[in-house]
Amino acid sequence: MIDRLRKRFIVITMCSVTIVLAILMGVVNTVNYLKADRSAAQLLSVLAENGGSFPELDRPGAQGMRGDDPDDEEDAEEEDSPDDEEDADSPDDTEEEDSSDAFRKDREQPPLGMTKETPYETRYFSVVFDRDGTLSSVNTGRIAAISTDEAVEMARELKQTGKTAGYLDSYKYQVVGQGDSTMYLFLDCTRSLRAVRDFFITSMLVSLCGIIGVLVLVLALSRRAIRPVAESYEKQKRFITDAGHELKTPLAIIDSCTEVIELENGESKWTQGIRGQVRRMDSLTKSLVALARMDERSTDIEKQPFDFSAAAEDTLEPFVLLASTAGKRMTVQVQHGITYCGNEGYLRQLVSILADNAVKYASDDSEIRFALRRAGGRCVLTCENRAEGLKKGNLDVLFDRFYRGDASRSRETGGSGIGLSMAQSIVLAHGGTISAVSEDGEHLCITAQL
Repeated sequence: MIDRLRKRFIVITMCSVTIVLAILMGVVNTVNYLKADRSAAQLLSVLAENGGSFPELDRPGAQGMRGDDPDDEEDAEEEDSPDDEEDADSPDDTEEEDSSDAFRKDREQPPLGMTKETPYETRYFSVVFDRDGTLSSVNTGRIAAISTDEAVEMARELKQTGKTAGYLDSYKYQVVGQGDSTMYLFLDCTRSLRAVRDFFITSMLVSLCGIIGVLVLVLALSRRAIRPVAESYEKQKRFITDAGHELKTPLAIIDSCTEVIELENGESKWTQGIRGQVRRMDSLTKSLVALARMDERSTDIEKQPFDFSAAAEDTLEPFVLLASTAGKRMTVQVQHGITYCGNEGYLRQLVSILADNAVKYASDDSEIRFALRRAGGRCVLTCENRAEGLKKGNLDVLFDRFYRGDASRSRETGGSGIGLSMAQSIVLAHGGTISAVSEDGEHLCITAQL
């Protein structure tokens, strides 16, 4: 039991740590991806607002680029002409220069989320189609990885899908309407997506290392964590065993004294009551000692192959007669040829406990159905009977020690609430499971899978 408790402690701890780390890493990586996606969307928005390029502020050699245009050169010459110098002293020209300086200062402020270096770090291209679908222009001057033909092919692919925003491979795109034309903007997000992917891989590796580290610590410290529980459990088992042995002597003395009283004064209802309670107490102490020993030896019980079908039929035979005497019917369906590797004595006791419990607590004039069959790699033992005072659903509480659903009925039948707990210990010692269920609140079905 202590080993099962330790394993459960380790499993619960590791599951909790894994779930917490998974949630944290999921949130962190999602936020990281959304941040990169929002940054790309902002850049595309700036490009869309400025006709497929960054604002004039951020172009390399903005004034030089304007000077490359002959009209710009003429404008520059006109600005340097003497007439302009003469007109510069006029109040009107001064106001115009002031407004021009204010406009220039406004242009010097980069858009939100950008720096003056952003245009030099960003790779993008654009394709423009007229309303009738004719290719109008292609701008691939800001990217080296995509040729003009590839850019047009990508834009036509998007045009067929009808999508206006999203990702195409590692390029985030946005479709912008410009009057009679449509612009397809593509932003290269290779570096940002690679950074997101690398962060994801790193976080997963760190989380895995953390889980392994926690597992090592839990394995090393779990014994110390459950040591108080183990010590308390061992003291409880020792107390039950010692008390069982110590009670044998006074019970034997009481029984002997009662026998002497009957020899001297004759048998009476008082002596009969004493002898009955002595027998019940003796049976209870034996059951408690057997249960304690079962818990102690659950991991090293002797197991050998035996004919489980024959053992079950042989054990159930007297209970069929007992049920008939009590006004009940017991039907036995045992699949022949079932061989099982286990402790034959304990498994015979399991069959006996389930049958005895059914005969005691089954409703009068009812049927008890007992079956043994093989299902896959397991032996399935079922006992079903009609009983009073049941509740619908799971009734595994019946396996608790000293639990009795109907105390008055238990006193009539001599039950002490130990039998089913003993059955559960036998099943667990063989690595199986046992359950009690009532589907309709009238019939109890106990199933043991070995």
